[in-house]
Amino acid sequence: MPDEPCAGPFRIPAEFVRFAVALEPSEVARGYVAGLLGAEDAVRLAFLRRCDLRQRSGDFEEIAEMEPSAAGLAVLCRRLSDGDAGAGRVWEYLALSWACSRTGEERDRLLAALVARGDHAMVRSALDPENEGSRLLAAGRDEFLVGRAASGRAMHWQSGSALLGTDRPEEVDAAFDRAEELVGVAVIGLALNHPDAEAILPRVARALESDDDALRHQGRVALAHVARLHSTVDRRCLELLRSHPRGSEADDDLWGYVSHRRLPWWLWRHHLMQRMAWLLRDKWRA
Repeated sequence: MPDEPCAGPFRIPAEFVRFAVALEPSEVARGYVAGLLGAEDAVRLAFLRRCDLRQRSGDFEEIAEMEPSAAGLAVLCRRLSDGDAGAGRVWEYLALSWACSRTGEERDRLLAALVARGDHAMVRSALDPENEGSRLLAAGRDEFLVGRAASGRAMHWQSGSALLGTDRPEEVDAAFDRAEELVGVAVIGLALNHPDAEAILPRVARALESDDDALRHQGRVALAHVARLHSTVDRRCLELLRSHPRGSEADDDLWGYVSHRRLPWWLWRHHLMQRMAWLLRDKWRA
């Protein structure tokens, strides 16, 4: 029988991890071996990262194809993580980040579990989360999320199908900064996949204010998705949309899915005039 994963101080949900960092295969493996990830979450994270990277998915493919209940999963993860001495660093960051994202008694319990682990840096951070902990969290975010996004290694930027799965705003910001050719596809992906409209709309605005016609159009498509999926919009996107041609998918979905009282007069005028034209046409045909 293969060795089972260690009993971690607690489990960190995949849905938290996927937005917090861009993991390497050895890091997904180390999370499972250390008991911080359940088997299903380890396989799911590997699958999501395989989708991010497509042809460059490497060892993520092997993890993603494992059954969570398979005994071979532990063997595979030990093999992948043993070759990377630094694979545990990201989990120090994630464990503290997950604990600090909780409140009340749950937060205290999770921080106490980290203290009980005995790692000197983690003990200092867990005992003083507002100071030492904040510094560790800021450094971890810069290294494991922002830094990896800026380098472009966290996504496969030549694959439109991969970019339509984008769910990290920092990836889109970095792609704008690098002037990636397919950044507009990533903005649409973010609109389709991220659960928080407030995180999506500033990136949609960057597309809408572009001088590139294709990127402006992709911004309108992304804004339409936000309206349809979240029933909201912000003032900045509306201001930028006003300079775009009327009758776009964004115009239609804003009118169809966002409360009309939140929409500007020029969008009211467009849709009321359109409605009047339809009524006159139907009357003429009658």
